[in-house]
Parts: sequence; C-alpha cells; structure tokens
Amino acid sequence: MKRFLHNVPLEFRYLLKVYFSGIIVFTIFRLLFILFNLQQAGTATKDLIAKAFVMGFRFDTVASCYMLALPALLLIINLFKKHKSFPLNRFVVRYTIIIYCIAFFICCVDIPYFKHYLNRVTVSVLNWANDPLFMLKIVFQDLINYFFLAFFLILIFISYLRVKAINNLTLLVHKESLFTNSKHKMMKVVYSVVIIGLFFLGIRGRVTFKTPIQWGTAFISNNNFANQMGLNPDFTFFKSCITSLNPKNKKIDFLNDTLALENIQKSLGIEKTLSSDFPIARKIDVKGGPVNANVVVVIMESMGLSKTGLDNNPVDMTPYLDSLAKVSYTFTNVFSAGIHTYNGVYSSLFGMPALMNQHPMENEKSNQPFTGIANTLNQFDYQTAFICPHDEEFDNMAGFLKANGFQKIVGQKDFPSAEIHSTMGVPDDILFEHAVKEIDEMAKTPKPFFAAILTGSDHEPIYIPEGRGFVPKTKEEKQQSTEYADWSINKFLKSCSTEPWYDSTIFVFIADHGSWYRDCYEMSLSYNKVPLIIFAPKLIKPTMNAAVGGQIDVFPTVMGLLNRPYVNNSMGVDLIKEGRKYIAFSADDKLGCVNDQYFWYYNYAAENEYLLHYRDKDPNQFLGKFPGLADTLKNYAHSMLQTTQWLIDNKKVGPLK
Repeated sequence: MKRFLHNVPLEFRYLLKVYFSGIIVFTIFRLLFILFNLQQAGTATKDLIAKAFVMGFRFDTVASCYMLALPALLLIINLFKKHKSFPLNRFVVRYTIIIYCIAFFICCVDIPYFKHYLNRVTVSVLNWANDPLFMLKIVFQDLINYFFLAFFLILIFISYLRVKAINNLTLLVHKESLFTNSKHKMMKVVYSVVIIGLFFLGIRGRVTFKTPIQWGTAFISNNNFANQMGLNPDFTFFKSCITSLNPKNKKIDFLNDTLALENIQKSLGIEKTLSSDFPIARKIDVKGGPVNANVVVVIMESMGLSKTGLDNNPVDMTPYLDSLAKVSYTFTNVFSAGIHTYNGVYSSLFGMPALMNQHPMENEKSNQPFTGIANTLNQFDYQTAFICPHDEEFDNMAGFLKANGFQKIVGQKDFPSAEIHSTMGVPDDILFEHAVKEIDEMAKTPKPFFAAILTGSDHEPIYIPEGRGFVPKTKEEKQQSTEYADWSINKFLKSCSTEPWYDSTIFVFIADHGSWYRDCYEMSLSYNKVPLIIFAPKLIKPTMNAAVGGQIDVFPTVMGLLNRPYVNNSMGVDLIKEGRKYIAFSADDKLGCVNDQYFWYYNYAAENEYLLHYRDKDPNQFLGKFPGLADTLKNYAHSMLQTTQWLIDNKKVGPLK
C-alpha cells in the first residue's frame, strides 16, 4: 500500500488530501445542521438519519469534485510538462483556498436559512440582493448568526493552514518525477485517466449512465428533515443559480396559454368576457345600497394559523386572536400565495398569485398598473394609505404601491429614530400607535378611508420592547415574539374602540405568510396556511368558515362586504358570496394546490410529486390511489399560474381602458 501511494503522483496526492479534508468539514456542518434543527426531525428514526448521512456523503462528493475539477485539470497539464510550473501550482493552491472558503460560507448561511424556510439554501437567498444593507442588518441583528460568522472566520484560518500544509507535502516537494522513461510516462496517462474517471463519477454522483445525481435523489422518505439533511447546500445553491439563468425557468411555462385561460375562466364562472382584451375581468353587480364603511387591513408578519388556537396549538401564544376569531367572520382554511412578505403584501392587496421564484413588485413587468383594492376604492373617493414599520423602499413596496392607488406611504422615515430598534423598524405596538394617529387624520375628512398596515415584530431579529406593559407567559424567545404581536393587536383594537370611526370600520387580519410549526410535509403547509379574520361587530355576523380560500381573495371579499359594484380583474373571488373549490400557492420552487381535503404539490427542483390528506395531517402518499384528483389539482395550479403569467406579460392586470 505504501509503495502504491509512493508511486502516486504528487499532484494527485494533493487532490486526495484536499478532498478528504473538505469532506470532514462538510460532515461537521451536517452535524451542526442536525444540532440546530433537531426539533424539525419529526418522525426521523436513527436508521433514516444514518441513510441521510450516507446520502450526504454522496452530495458532498459531488460538490467537492465540482470545486476541484479546475485544479485537477491544471495539475494534470502540469504533470505532463517537462518542467513543473510552480506559478501554476501556486494558482491552484490559491484557487482551492478561495473556492472552499466560498463553499464553507454558503454552508454557514444554510443552517439559519433552513431554520427559517425548511429548505437548503437556494438562489432565493438573493431575493434581497438589491438591498444589501437591509439584508446585512437582518443578519447582524440576530445573535445566532454571530456564531456562524465566528465559525466561518475560524474555518478560513484553518483552511488556509491546511491547504498550505498539503501544498508543502505535495506540490512544493522538489522531486523529479518517477515517470521518466516511456513506460513510466504511460503510467502518467493511466493515473490521469483514473483521476479523470473518478472526478467524472464524483460529479455525476451515480453510476447510472442515463442521468446524473439530482436534487430528488436525496429524498429517501416522507420525512422532510431527513431528505433535506442528505443535500449539500453548495449543490442546491449553485444548481438553483444555474437553473434560474435558463430563460425558460424565469417564466411560468406549464401549459398552453389559451387552455390555461379557458380553465380559469371556467373556474371563475366567466361565460362571457367583459372585454376581449381582458379575459378574466368580470363586472360584479350588487343588490341594495353600499355599505359606507372604512377598511383597515392588517398584514401580520409570520402569523401562521399553526401558531394559533384555531389550529389547536397547545401553546397559548395568541389568546387575543383566538378570542377575536370567535366574534368575527373567520376563515380557518386560507392559504398565503407565497412564503415571503412581498408575496403577502402583493397578493392580499392586488388579488394575484405568487409566481414561483419571481419578485412581483421588483421585476421588469411590475412597472404597469395593477387592479387592486386601493385603485378600486379610489374610484369611490376613498383615502388610501399603507403603513409599515421599516424602510418602505424595501422590496420596492413604496414605489409599487404609490403607482397602484396608494395615496400615502408611511414608513421608517416618518418615525422618531429613538423608536427604531432593529432592522424591522418600530415594534408592533408602537407601529399601531402611529397607525391610529394616521387613521385619525384621515377620519377628519368626510371621505371614507382604507389603510393597510404591515407588522414586523414576529420576525428575526426579534426585539420585544420593555416597559410597554407586555408580560410574556412563554419562555422561548420566538414564542414570546408571537405573544407580543398578539398583545399588540389587542392593544390596537382597544385604542381604535375609543375612536368615533371604530363602529363604521371593517378590520381585516391576515398574515403575510406563516412559519414552520409541527409540520411533517416537505412543502410545509404551516408556511402557507394563515388565518383570515374579518372583524366589524356592528356590520358583520360572527361566523366560522372552514371552506378553502386564499390570500388573493381578500380584495374581492372586502369589496363584497362594502357592497360596491366594480370590475374584478384579479384572480381572487369573494369568499362569502362566491367561494372556491381549489386554491393554488407556491413556495419558491414548489407549487401546491388544495381542495377541502387533499393537498397536491410538486417540488420542481427535486422533481417529486405528492398527494396528501392534509386535513388529517397524514404524511402518507395518496398519489397512486387518487391519480385523477392529483391531475385535477395539478391542472388547476398550472392553469392559475400560467394565466397569471400571461396577464402580466400582456399587461392585462390593470384597470380596464
């Protein structure tokens, strides 16, 4: 064995030593991944974890071989040169250090990213690249990130020392090659062919010739934690980056546009279009006079249904929302359009679905008029305002909303600097105090008002103000932030109840998206299932409604409560007067659709399809048992997104001309 290793060219020894050193670090990251996310393991057994570890080694090898492919090529070239090029060797060493530092940085980002989104890091992490300062503030105001930052800095130092040491033992050894005569030169060819073959096999990740290793190869069970554990974050990040660069993947392309439009027209009950240029626009007629009410929509940060008593959460984090739901018109089976705040704001206010991996307010197609609640209410002489706790320019919210009917935008610039305690801006109860003042100003005029309020406290970095009267009952910081958000809503409505405009105002509470809690599905429903609570004791009879609905239905449902005739050029419906059979929603590279019992979803990165009985939270697969139902839900989801893409591309989402 020693003789064999002695005969291995020094260049190849370098590659082997670097490879195994990298595998050790990747393994340490996988252990940290388990340690920091163990609460999400669910039903994962020790045997399943062990299998995921083996799968992880395969994906770590794929990532390592990709990173070492260029050094391997350069070192093979150097091996066949008559005289070794030490500058080339120095380049290889520097390249190796840099590429592994980048890889380890992605691994450090991945663990807190997974904790928030339940997915390994992908190109979606760059959603905030246009506002790096805001993103950095979020990172550095969360204390757990300092651990990963320190760990990364230590890794840089260790990586530098380790690669230099390997270099000293291999590439810098001033030793004439053992392969001097023609026979030994032939051995160079043999070793080179072997190393190329190993790298080719390592990059492919499997011996099957037809296709290389894929995202979905890691999915060995119904347990999302074990499936995700087997992936390497460098693989998922760069794979998603490459995929996103393909022009076909930037636009929805599920089925024929005409067929999709026909399907959606049928689902919306459109027998004759209002305008041939606007295929989903329909005139909503009403009986009787209008309800002259004001409207306040509160978009609650991360307040998923799973956090509340409405979903039988055993931790009493939302006592006020739970009690409010009992005296309101409450929907308990409503889904957010996406898993990001920009999805929640856009979809709740404009009635349009979230297109996978697209930022609706910050792309080349967002610079056009959109039909929405503000533009529509402006036609009835409403005052309109949007109030958020942080920088209103983030996600291009201010620009997009101003261009689409919001007359006033209130944000961080309007609050005293002493009240801004984190990247998320002012805490919720302080935000609501400012909101009440803004609404009071609007109420001084005879015109009715519409105000949308975006909260922020139930989001990292968590900041709970002291001396405000809030006393938490729970011990975990995340649970306390939810308690504080709930307490702030209670305080807000109590303050509103003393105002003259209170009895004539409809209050709508919905989350921008949810967050993980007690969910065993890979596409976590707790991220998309949100409460929808409509409170107006003088105007609306309390009702519990378990029918399917979506965030996109907020706009037409509010218009229905106001009993105003209007043109609905959105994908939403009035949940009280119309209702729907299905609702589709996305989570970056995943698309889901539900009816009243079953949940279909497809992971387009992993190419995995599921049909689950979500009402019972059953983790078992029903795809083989009910293929027809799966096709129905799939067709509806594809039609909804395809139609939305067509409407946006052809600028048919605005008011009719």
